[in-house]
Amino acid sequence: MSLHIALALSALVASIVLFLSTSSRALAIVALVASGLEVAMALGLLHLSVARLPLGIVLGFALAVPGALAWLRTSAKTATSAAAIVAFVGALQVATALGRM
Repeated sequence: MSLHIALALSALVASIVLFLSTSSRALAIVALVASGLEVAMALGLLHLSVARLPLGIVLGFALAVPGALAWLRTSAKTATSAAAIVAFVGALQVATALGRM
């Protein structure tokens, strides 16, 4: 298992936990969709491209922003940990994509 797949799976699991443990599910749904797309792309099941913009940056921001906002809004330990993982994976993905440019 590569690091990219492991990070995508950890973001997916954390997004599911965040979705199940928070009352405000809008941010969790965005993170869940983005992490689901990440896993599908990492496993080679889906190939997407966006003109003039690396998809890693788009999906990274779709993970980092909701993760950070959910982390700021929640007080439960489980939801805080899940939000931190989602935000970290998204920020790492954005940094990696920007480093390749």
